Amino acid sequence: MAPVVAFGVGLWLAGDVFSGWLPRGEAERWAVAAAFATIAAGAVGAPLGWWAGRETRGGGRVVQRATATEASRTTQIGGSRGGTASAPAGDVEQQAESSGTARITQIGGDQHTGGR
Repeated sequence: MAPVVAFGVGLWLAGDVFSGWLPRGEAERWAVAAAFATIAAGAVGAPLGWWAGRETRGGGRVVQRATATEASRTTQIGGSRGGTASAPAGDVEQQAESSGTARITQIGGDQHTGGR
């Protein structure tokens, strides 16, 4: 919405306020005013697009670390296990250390059950 408003304001500024600087021909005046308004809309839309896209849903990096000792059990899951649960897509890094009779299970990526 903001780029559309910026385009309208830019068109108005170029047509009314800066009309003394525009060419005399009607077609040329509209072309210059539209170019100015397009630049104004881009100047508003570019930062807004960056701001809106900085937090990517469904993307990113998952880092999991686990240490298991003696007879403990650890399970690390990076991704979705099916159903309606959604998990971030992206890189999954899992690190684990165990000692004694400890067991570590690592599951990375999506696991779909049934259907698809």
